[in-house]
Amino acid sequence: MNFSSIVSLRGLFPCADPAKISLVAQELGVSLPEKYVSLITFSDGCLLDNGLCIYKIEDLAERNKTFEIFDYLPGYLLIGDDSGGKGILVSLDPANQRIYESGLGDLNPNDLNLISDSFQSWIDSKFQL
Repeated sequence: MNFSSIVSLRGLFPCADPAKISLVAQELGVSLPEKYVSLITFSDGCLLDNGLCIYKIEDLAERNKTFEIFDYLPGYLLIGDDSGGKGILVSLDPANQRIYESGLGDLNPNDLNLISDSFQSWIDSKFQL
């Protein structure tokens, strides 16, 4: 993944600890998407001026459990939100690295909104100076 476009953004956090990433994946019982792991290894979450919040690894399991993501959207992982009630989700299918959003009060698979076909294009479009 190329993070050159976001290196100087305010709101990025220090990189996630690989041991913590493994523990959270075990706690959730899933393999975290490779591109997502690349992102949190670069910056363990963020809160950008545009409201985009990517959860720190220490908050990931709690957020997915609180919103019952695996009950309502099996096969997806909630990785953040827009600070306005919409969750940011990524498919757990390694062949599908698309990014979706959904209202956190309406977690219906039919209502997922595709916001990017690839993790890289999402990074390039949402993580702007």
